[in-house]
Amino acid sequence: MPVQFIDMVPKLLYREEQSFRQTIALWLMLATIILLVGGFGVGFYQQLYLGRPYGEEPMSNNGLIWSSIVSFVVVSTIFIFILNGSLVTEIWSDGIRYKFTPLIRKMRHIPLDEIIDVKVEKYKPIVEFGGWGWRRRLLTRKTAYNVSGTIGIRVTLKNRSQIVFGTHQQEEMKRAVEKMVKSKT
Repeated sequence: MPVQFIDMVPKLLYREEQSFRQTIALWLMLATIILLVGGFGVGFYQQLYLGRPYGEEPMSNNGLIWSSIVSFVVVSTIFIFILNGSLVTEIWSDGIRYKFTPLIRKMRHIPLDEIIDVKVEKYKPIVEFGGWGWRRRLLTRKTAYNVSGTIGIRVTLKNRSQIVFGTHQQEEMKRAVEKMVKSKT
């Protein structure tokens, strides 16, 4: 009987891509930039145009200009960083692949034989991980990759560490995870 290689080729079962553009983070960052520009705008008007010191302990004109430039560059860089961020989670017949751009740019692979338990469940991102994004808890050996929401895929590895991937498609993800686990047997 000939060997069949068809079953050995991994198959993509499900793919989900999420971005911070879909969340309130975008609006919070935009509001921060507007407040920053507005605050420095008032300072410039009062100190540079009217000639009255701005604030209780005013800085020099050069200090005001440079602090506004540095603040704007830092906040804008963070805004662009968040704007370009996305989480891609793929369920394959041979494991889970993921990337979390711009921090993790290449797909990483968790082989199915390294996974001892996987389930799609509700979790508490703020309590368990301190919020959303790429979160790592060294003492509990837990890592989270999430954009928003409270539903995720909890993966327990052979070394007893856990990884949680946020999802917005609970039922589709649950079906894909079940198919992946069945392909192990």
